[in-house]
Amino acid sequence: MLVGKRVEVHQATPSSPEAAMPTLDANFIAEIDAFLTRLEGAKDDEEMRQFFETFSEKYELDVPSDPFSCEYRRFQFEIYEQLAGKVYSPSNEVTKFDVTQLAQRPFPYLHGSSGLVGDHLMAIGFAIKAMNLPQGSRILEFGPGWGNITLALAKMGHSVTAIDVEEDFINLIRRRAEMEQLSIDLILGDFTSIQSLNEKYDAILFFECFHHCADHISLIEGCERILNPEGMICFAAEPINEHFPIPWGLRMDGQSLWAIRKNGWLELGFNVRYFTEALSRSGFRCEEKRGLDSPASHVLIARRASEFSQSQSAGTFTFSEGDLRNACGFVSDGTLSIAAHDTGFACFGPYRPFPPGNYELVIEFSGYPSCQGEVRIEVTSNVGAKDLAIFDDVKVVEHESFRRQFSLPFFVTDLEVRIFTKGGASFEMREIHIIKVTPFSI
Repeated sequence: MLVGKRVEVHQATPSSPEAAMPTLDANFIAEIDAFLTRLEGAKDDEEMRQFFETFSEKYELDVPSDPFSCEYRRFQFEIYEQLAGKVYSPSNEVTKFDVTQLAQRPFPYLHGSSGLVGDHLMAIGFAIKAMNLPQGSRILEFGPGWGNITLALAKMGHSVTAIDVEEDFINLIRRRAEMEQLSIDLILGDFTSIQSLNEKYDAILFFECFHHCADHISLIEGCERILNPEGMICFAAEPINEHFPIPWGLRMDGQSLWAIRKNGWLELGFNVRYFTEALSRSGFRCEEKRGLDSPASHVLIARRASEFSQSQSAGTFTFSEGDLRNACGFVSDGTLSIAAHDTGFACFGPYRPFPPGNYELVIEFSGYPSCQGEVRIEVTSNVGAKDLAIFDDVKVVEHESFRRQFSLPFFVTDLEVRIFTKGGASFEMREIHIIKVTPFSI
């Protein structure tokens, strides 16, 4: 069941210093509670997760204009308090369980779900591969939970410090580490513990936990202080994407509403425009890596902006210089010729780094253009795993340039333009131009 928004925004009176605050309609809460009752009838965890997919609420889009303001934060936590029925505290995240019982068969193994276990293991593997840390790196992990990626990193020979607010999780990881004769430094604490740390780390890891932080700006600022030169922050399997409808705030999908309403957990989501700006204000630049096999194979790597590799904001890329390649047609004297019978990638490249920004892609077609066929032009990264822009059914017209704009919310290490001909199109081309129009902003 997909239900509608039932959130009223109450405007402050002229004499009141308070900004407009939301009030959740009673029917809104009743529908969520009815959904929770349905969840209680699930026969197992797998069926409950299937139920999660059937329910969501619409977002309150009339939010305060400045997502970095105290007013915006109050707005979101007012919604939380009405959903959870209490004021937020990190202690709300605590969930007690039997450490002895789960030490040998923790999440996700305890559920026996091939899909759940497979997705989780692929997400862990993808994060480790994306970080690509040197041997013996010092890693600080927040919110390790069951400790699956924690133990994997320790097994690799890294020096791992893990901080969690749940004492049972700390004891569970300690028990699992002892079973495998691993040394892991474990600290009982919440995200504010970063303010009291004096050690320096090569990597700070958030795996499915950053979205529980009540003050994410202070946390990002704290990371800068304890990060070694050339160090990184890794945000793995976090709800940070271009589709989140507001800068940041409580997620309204079924699983998040269950977590907030039933357990009191904080479940935030972030739009990439806001998130990259938040990182930028603390001196970081971010790149995105996305896998194809698991929805949780999604990693953002943040480094100090001054430490990112040299990037370009504009350029002309040609076949003659080796920037562009082809998989159909033929190249002669730096000119690609495509005939009507050709089908496939006519052009791909240049695999170059580009900073966040708004860009214009310009392609000059010449020779013997034909309007009988169509081509698809894609802007991608991560070797095609991440689509940045897709221009489908493009007509190739003589003496006209193809000009379209696209945006890069993250630093991209391997920007690629692909031209796919579907057959029937005939044209020549020598180069593509990528021109920065404006900086990327929220």
